[in-house]
Amino acid sequence: MRDSRHILDIRKRQIEADLGILFQRVENAIIKAMDYLGSHDLEACERLVRDDKELNQLRRAVEQDCLVVIASQQPVAHDLRELITDMRIASELERMGDYASDIAASIQRMDDANLEGVGLDTVLEMSLLCRRMLADVLAAHQQDDAALARQVGAMDDQLDALMHQIVEVIMAAMRADSTLVNNGSRMLWIAHNLERCGDRATNIAEQIIFCVEGDVEELD
Repeated sequence: MRDSRHILDIRKRQIEADLGILFQRVENAIIKAMDYLGSHDLEACERLVRDDKELNQLRRAVEQDCLVVIASQQPVAHDLRELITDMRIASELERMGDYASDIAASIQRMDDANLEGVGLDTVLEMSLLCRRMLADVLAAHQQDDAALARQVGAMDDQLDALMHQIVEVIMAAMRADSTLVNNGSRMLWIAHNLERCGDRATNIAEQIIFCVEGDVEELD
C-alpha cells in the first residue's frame, strides 16, 4: 500500500510539472502575440502559429498521463478529483494557446497603418488582464486556493467590460474612416480571442473549486 501511494505521488508530481510548463507556454504565446501586434513581425507570427502544435502535443501528453495513472493506480476521492481537474485544465490551456495562434494569424492579415485609432491601448490592457488571470489560476491551482479562483471569475467581468468598450471604439472608427476597416475588423477578432482567453481562465477557476471543495460552481 505504501509503495502504491509513493508511485501515485511521483506520477502526480510529474503531471503537475508538465501542467506548469503548459501554463508557461500559453502565457509566453500571449506575450509574443502582443509583441508582434506592435512590431508587425509577420515571420514571427508564422512561427507562433506553427508552435501551436507543440502546445497540442503537451496537452495530449498530460491527458494521457492522467488516464494511465487513473487506470493503473485507481485513485479515489481527492486524488481522483485532482487528476480529472488536471485533464480539464490542460484542455482549457490548449484552447488558450489556439487563441494566441489566432491572434498571430489576424496580425498577418493587417496592413501597416497605425493601430492607435482602432483600440490598440485597450487590446493591450485586455492582454495584461488575461495574463493576470492566467497567473492567478496557476497560483490557485498550486495552492488549492478556492478563494483566489473565485477572484479570477470576478476579473472576467472587467475583461467583458473592456470588450464592450473596444467594440464601440472600433465600430465608430471604421464608420468614420473606411481605410480602417481591415485593421479594425482584425482588431475586433483579436479582442474577441483575448475575451475568450478570459473565459477559459474562468473555466479553469471553476475546475479548481471543484477539485478543492468537490462542488460544481459557475463563476459568472
